[in-house]
Amino acid sequence: MNTQLKIILYLLFVIGIFYYIQTKYEIFDISFTKPIIESKKEEEEEKKISSLEILNSEGKKIVVGLEIANTPILRTQGLSNRKSLGDYQGMLFIFDSTDRYSFWMKDMYIPLDIIYISESFYIVDILKNVQPCSETCTNFVPREDFRYVLEVNSNFAEINRVDIGNAVIFDISSVE
Repeated sequence: MNTQLKIILYLLFVIGIFYYIQTKYEIFDISFTKPIIESKKEEEEEKKISSLEILNSEGKKIVVGLEIANTPILRTQGLSNRKSLGDYQGMLFIFDSTDRYSFWMKDMYIPLDIIYISESFYIVDILKNVQPCSETCTNFVPREDFRYVLEVNSNFAEINRVDIGNAVIFDISSVE
């Protein structure tokens, strides 16, 4: 048998053993399946969103630094148990599809403005100065379907002249 052919067969044998061990025991942090890689890419892209811009009624750009809530656990936790939030900081809730999801102020300490954003990146509703609940909590549902929700400090919308119909621009992660 030719020496080069022996080397190629030996390499294929070693690669085959490596593949078998990796698929069975997952020793290394790699995967040979495409769907997992694609879902990781989507998660990484959502994590890259570190801020957004709102084009207010006066045409001014309002930049808001973000924390992302894009899983059921993160969306359920939200801003619960927070004692404060920066003036231009907020939490962006990202849902898998457009709908009318309800929000409440359970375990909240700070009042909020809740800004509902459509899939086409326009503000469809704003609940202003929503107070934390004490004993019984009210569920808040907007007038229209939405895909994203931005929670910011109370009076943010009024101070910055943010209104229904204003455009929102995502993925400006280069802004520091």
